[in-house]
Amino acid sequence: MAQTILYYPTINIQDGTWLRNAILYWDEVSSIVPYENYPDFSPELLYLQELGVYKAVYPRNLFFSEFAEDFCNSIVKRISAYELRTTNNGTQNSRVRMHKNKIYTPALHELIHYRKLPPQLLDYFGDRRYIHDYNTDGWMEIDSKIAQIYMRTLAEYSIKCSGKDIVLGTDTFTHSREIYSPSRNHANLQAQCCKINIGNCLPQPSMDVSFEDILEFKNRRKDELNAFRAKIRELETNIYNADSPELIRHYETQFIEEWQQCSQDYYKALKDSKLAFFLSSLVSLVGIPFVGQQLSTYIGQDVTPLVQTGAQLLNIGIGYFDYKNRISPAKSDGGFSYIIKANKEGIIHI
Repeated sequence: MAQTILYYPTINIQDGTWLRNAILYWDEVSSIVPYENYPDFSPELLYLQELGVYKAVYPRNLFFSEFAEDFCNSIVKRISAYELRTTNNGTQNSRVRMHKNKIYTPALHELIHYRKLPPQLLDYFGDRRYIHDYNTDGWMEIDSKIAQIYMRTLAEYSIKCSGKDIVLGTDTFTHSREIYSPSRNHANLQAQCCKINIGNCLPQPSMDVSFEDILEFKNRRKDELNAFRAKIRELETNIYNADSPELIRHYETQFIEEWQQCSQDYYKALKDSKLAFFLSSLVSLVGIPFVGQQLSTYIGQDVTPLVQTGAQLLNIGIGYFDYKNRISPAKSDGGFSYIIKANKEGIIHI
């Protein structure tokens, strides 16, 4: 199954190091788009779409899925909770643009075509003065906080209802935490997860490397690339299947022992292909469904000590995040959220 990374929070992805990294390490790159034949893609995404690398995620796939009712109820519930928190503080947020086709009504008993304007959720927003409809090319103004609540819920459920091997990808911890928020209930074993930080050893194409060169490298040196990707995926799967902190330590030691040779082979392939790169970092969140075991003693600590090998750093920590019902079933045994740290130091010119 192709591995897809869904960029959050915007439609267009900046033509930068994050996009180049995603093209290199994932089979498909996606973002949430209001409707088919959307006219405002960046030239970069149009090009990648023609090559089959970029695949849009459409809200209508969620709206016509088994998750539609739950999605709509979640929107109303979260906005109601937001209203309770802000009733007496007089806060007025700025407005941002949101396309009408990203809005779906929670009260309809029948499905409607995604291009129709579902009135009841718009009335729900309008009655609370969170939106203002300009009737201009499908766009309207919406309260920025409501937009944030809506878009993170839309992304969450788009991932959840997808039959693909799809994960959330972003370039900031803030955006990742918008969807997978920290859990306040540390007694909830289903909120436990590991945060894997592979620092300063993830080759990332520099800005002067073209998309064409990256795709050519993926095709010509796929064995080395797939071995490198598989090593990270293996660590995630092993951590998911571990049933104790001690076993996590064992898998970390095993990863470190095998990583050096694997990474050296991969670095050599990059250099042989004259692909300029720099060593950056990758952070992933992985579920750890320990049976009957709570890791509260590890809060604020690392499960494993820092492991430093030259410029490489691997760190595995424990966190509590509300993620269990927000990920695709296809991702239950691996990482489900990725933050790519686009450090621009140490570029290796070939």
